[in-house]
Amino acid sequence: MSTAVGQVIDLPDGRRLGYHEFGDPTGTPVIYIHGTPDSGVTLSGFEDPLAKRLGVRWIAPDRPGIGNSTFYPHRRVLDYPADLRALIQHLELPNYRIIGTSRGTGYTLACAQALPREELLMVSICAGVGPWEAGQAGQSELIQKLIMVWKDQNEDFVKYMEGIFLAAAQDPDPTKMEAVWREQIKVFEPKDREVLEKPNAFQSAIRVFRQVYAQGGVGHGREMKLNTEPWGFNVEDIDYEGIRLWYGSADENTSPEMGRYMAGRLPKAVYKEYPGETHYTIWREELVTEFLKDLLG
Repeated sequence: MSTAVGQVIDLPDGRRLGYHEFGDPTGTPVIYIHGTPDSGVTLSGFEDPLAKRLGVRWIAPDRPGIGNSTFYPHRRVLDYPADLRALIQHLELPNYRIIGTSRGTGYTLACAQALPREELLMVSICAGVGPWEAGQAGQSELIQKLIMVWKDQNEDFVKYMEGIFLAAAQDPDPTKMEAVWREQIKVFEPKDREVLEKPNAFQSAIRVFRQVYAQGGVGHGREMKLNTEPWGFNVEDIDYEGIRLWYGSADENTSPEMGRYMAGRLPKAVYKEYPGETHYTIWREELVTEFLKDLLG
């Protein structure tokens, strides 16, 4: 039995697209473009009641190979706007905002360029990875090494990651995945561990891993492959004005250097850096509230 959850639509080419909705079903639509390993189901934590309070309707699709979304091996970053457009039309959204996170940045920028301007009212990026050509400035030595392993030994590393997560993630008993994740986060910095061990965040992560590995590790592997090569466009090609970029000054995963690189190349971009925040602490209720209020204007 698959561990994948969420709603599904059929795409024009016959593939399936899985997606999730949280928050206020009659609220302002905000589309969440997830990172990796990640899934739209991550918004099932504090983000759900928060969105209800703010009048936000979260719409969070899973990319190919994640959850119920059909995997296809040769997809490109530039293919993604067509999938999202199909979902937008299915949901009959007259307008919407987008927030992309982490390794969802390339897809977010591609959508900013491709989707109709009269519909797409605001675009934002939280702790987003820079394009490959921006380099790895500001990343920790460990992250830099892992990125190069993903780049040069992608298939082998997929198998390695499956060895850690797959059996537990696909087990009908979610406590198996809980045990694995509890062990994994022991190596995180104390301030990150404090965030990740909160019950809402912890259970959200369990649901994410069960989505990510519902079809095996191929979706995660393709995601990392696409983020260790050029996206197929230059940041300078994006002419959507006023994109918000939010970064933690202590983020050694998707570093503020990456954010500043993109902000300097995007027209009228609004860059904000949060002192002391990391890749994990920046996505907490207080700051996500601020981000959503900015998106809503």
